[in-house]
Amino acid sequence: MPSRIESERAAFGALRAGSAIAVLGDAGFGRSTLLWRLASDSARFGADTLTVFGSEALTAIPFSHLATLATRVPEIAGYAEDPLSTSQALAARFHARPLRVLIDDAEHVDPTSAAILTQLAGVGIVQLVLAVRDPARLPSAFYAFLGHAGTARVSLGGIDETDAKVMLEAQLGQQVNASSLTHMLHAVDGVPRELARLAGEAMRSGRFVSARGYLVYVRERIDEGTAEAQQRVSDWWARAATGVPNGDQAELLALLAPLIVAGDGEARLLAGRIEAISGDYGHGMRLLTPQPGDSDCFRASAALWRAHAGEQIDPGQFEEWAANESFSPPLRFGLLAAVMAHESYAGKPIAALERGFTALESDLWKHVSGPDSGALLYSLHLALICEGAHELVHAFRVVGIDWDRLGVDHGLFIASRAHALIECGRAAEALDLAHQVLALTEIGDPFGIAGFVAAIGAAAATMLEDAERARELLAMYRVGSPRSGQMLRPEAERLAVGAILLVDGEAAARAELDALLARAGVDGQPFIEMRLTHEAWRLGLIDGFAAPAAAAADIDGHLADALRRLPDAALVEDIASSQYADGRTLYAAEFLSEASRIERANGNKVRAQALLTQAAELADQLPGVNTPRLARVRVDPTLLTAREIEVCVRAASGLTNVAIAEELFLSQRTVEGHLQRAYAKLGVSDRRQLLPLVDELPLRD
Repeated sequence: MPSRIESERAAFGALRAGSAIAVLGDAGFGRSTLLWRLASDSARFGADTLTVFGSEALTAIPFSHLATLATRVPEIAGYAEDPLSTSQALAARFHARPLRVLIDDAEHVDPTSAAILTQLAGVGIVQLVLAVRDPARLPSAFYAFLGHAGTARVSLGGIDETDAKVMLEAQLGQQVNASSLTHMLHAVDGVPRELARLAGEAMRSGRFVSARGYLVYVRERIDEGTAEAQQRVSDWWARAATGVPNGDQAELLALLAPLIVAGDGEARLLAGRIEAISGDYGHGMRLLTPQPGDSDCFRASAALWRAHAGEQIDPGQFEEWAANESFSPPLRFGLLAAVMAHESYAGKPIAALERGFTALESDLWKHVSGPDSGALLYSLHLALICEGAHELVHAFRVVGIDWDRLGVDHGLFIASRAHALIECGRAAEALDLAHQVLALTEIGDPFGIAGFVAAIGAAAATMLEDAERARELLAMYRVGSPRSGQMLRPEAERLAVGAILLVDGEAAARAELDALLARAGVDGQPFIEMRLTHEAWRLGLIDGFAAPAAAAADIDGHLADALRRLPDAALVEDIASSQYADGRTLYAAEFLSEASRIERANGNKVRAQALLTQAAELADQLPGVNTPRLARVRVDPTLLTAREIEVCVRAASGLTNVAIAEELFLSQRTVEGHLQRAYAKLGVSDRRQLLPLVDELPLRD
């Protein structure tokens, strides 16, 4: 397992070097397995090896384990009842090459046998390998031996997620969803044996469901009667304060109906938010519309859920409500999160960040968990994305978060990570995480995030030029709830534009952009206008740097600062460097690539070449990624001759003209000629703009 590679390598090295070894680990952590592997290694190299198992039943019998060991050496078996003769026979038999004695459960070896074995080890007759659960229970001779400077120690503790992934996928023969893996690992407290047992039971009982290429672990569901179903209404209300309750929503709405008629405000709120977010939007908004006699708490809660459904907020009123100490912590944090999202989209993400970090340092935060915290953390994630600094810049302010106590929904957490990765241009990783979240949502989508995550996946697939997958994920985004992602919905809409361009063409992408820009203007969301304008530029739907720079006026944050300065050609390297430092490698490469094109068009070929070199070096850090502004092209067999394909594929892999000429038995001039003709057909000017064949097609003969 990955976390144990170094320690196990040291153990095998010590074994082959003849050193004593102590393997420390509780039951189920792999102690006996490692001992077995050490024994197998000994057999592979022809070493004389015996394995002994300590027995608690024999601990009080002097020399019992020494006798057991002697019976396993045929030529001295007759001495098994004479300890002195046995030890002398062992010394004579193994004086030239030490006997490796591997003892499992060494704490149960009788003290006299332990003393003799330790003496034999001290004079080089045996090489001891002890496996023990509790070193404090070892016989005194073994305990002293354990502390000897020459004894190599290997401690086996709980495994981590990486270990569990390797272990379970080897056991089950299929990838396991990251969230399911974490749930299972937590359930067994990191004990590998228990994890294997739990996985085996889950497979036998059908608790694993295969979704989108991943195994998803479905936790037990409790059958509920009518009385429990009524209790479930209040339970769901408490547990899902930041999302749409999971399960049979039609059943829940039926349960809520008589309560609403009786004037139950909480039932009306719950039904309204279910309908507004994922059901009958009009009916939901009517339920969430305040009526005479409604409390301030109802009005605040209803306004919050109308905001989640897309309605604009009054930030001053929301701030006033968030400060109301008579409101519950979930409601107060939800209101604060809505204000943070409003500030971020209004172009003030720095103010939103400060508001969020102040909340994290408050006394109230120390007492929240689960859904109470989710809305604030997700708005904090949005503010970090909008502000644009590298994620490590603010790490010290969130390092104290106790994630286990909060119990944040895994789907939301993984979705936020996928969102951050796509922003950095790490499309392959983002696509993998998106598929994992979508696998979870096939089992249940309590927070209504499937459409939002599908948009992230579609954008990632588009960057990887995987048209088929982009089409599939774009379709999922479109059939999902138009409010999926709730306050992050504008990000989903922006991310989907690239997939629309790839799947539906330029006219459809322009129409979508125009509609989104118009709505952002009406709603007073300049940050969204800036991001959409930048996206249009990235997709080649807007030329030049003027429009993105103008859209970035009066917007806070690192990306806005970069866009404002882009029209100054002398600053492009500095801008790219700052974006790279912020983790936005793709944006940095795109800025340099476009600046290179502009310089080439202006006749500045040397400058253009230097900028293109820098762009290519950055783009190489994002395997398989391409965008219109990155201006790379795949070697296209339909446009090139067989010889041009052979030359271009090798150039795309990094070979020089000299190396290509030698490999293909051509002159360098011929290679250069093939490349120049291929560049003209593909619309590029340099080998660093070439990508390999689609699907790595084989070369033609």
